Amino acid sequence: MSDEPLYAFYDLQVAPITYDASWFAVMADLTRRRLGLERVHFVIVPGNKGGLREERSAYEAVLDADFRRWRLHNVVVPVFTLLPACAGYSVLPSRAAAARLRAAAGRRVYPLHYEPALPVAHHHSELLSAARAGEPVIGVLRSSAQGLRYVERWLASRLRGRRLVTITLRDYAFMTARNSNLDAWAAFARRLDPAKYLVVFVLDTDRTLDPVPSAIENLEVFREPSWNVGLRMALYESSYLNLGVNNGPLFMCALNACARLLMFKLVTPSVPQTTEEFIRQLGFEIGGQLPFATPLQRLVWEDDALEVIEREFNTMVARIETAEDTEPSLVGSAPPSA
Repeated sequence: MSDEPLYAFYDLQVAPITYDASWFAVMADLTRRRLGLERVHFVIVPGNKGGLREERSAYEAVLDADFRRWRLHNVVVPVFTLLPACAGYSVLPSRAAAARLRAAAGRRVYPLHYEPALPVAHHHSELLSAARAGEPVIGVLRSSAQGLRYVERWLASRLRGRRLVTITLRDYAFMTARNSNLDAWAAFARRLDPAKYLVVFVLDTDRTLDPVPSAIENLEVFREPSWNVGLRMALYESSYLNLGVNNGPLFMCALNACARLLMFKLVTPSVPQTTEEFIRQLGFEIGGQLPFATPLQRLVWEDDALEVIEREFNTMVARIETAEDTEPSLVGSAPPSA
């Protein structure tokens, strides 16, 4: 095992400034292990338009350049630090600096054929194909020890021996058809036995400073994880079960084998990025499961209606209880060091 790092180039000319960075981080780690390297150093390469890439006008109208720069440092970079093999990161000042570093890195790069002059982005299908081909360890993202301590501290006066259930809301101003069915999630939370479960809502980051939606008034809301990626992952890792609709944070959760998950509403036909055709292009099998998922992580290919949520929740609870009794190794595992 070489102590030289893999250099993972996250090029903003082609890479999105979203939680999709978690897929990039995990594929970089898989490449590291294939090459027999100990660490990953992430390299953020500026795009050609003010350090970013040119976006569609509809997207730019909702998520302008200042917003995306904020998210680069408060979402993308923190996601990289969730990789146990992360040796650090660099935010480069220019593409010329990226070219020099790329030349010095030799074969120790991801994406494998990356060149700043002709940048290539990662693709979901890389990771999905690797898992289907039998790569044994994929879900390697983990919370930090300190993140877990903070969550434990927050829960100390609230949990009182109950099972922690999180509901992550999507309530975004872009592609609103993909948003959570708030009434259904509120009804689900109120119908759970409060003596047995503590239900905690995680708001969409862009809504965290707004008043709590009326549908979930008087229910528990943990605002801080919406703004802190490390705290968010610690919450997911600490939870009995995490639920929500198709969104970036929950796919990040799925890339942590220690976190349990139910994700709903994978397909929204009216949104180009969530049609069945588009999802297939990403490498997903419609109606199938993530090939790297643990038995306690499942995709639900139905909308988040109350009866669907309750049915899948009850099924997963039974599965968790069986796993705890007969296969405790399914609860979670340590990430690989080699």
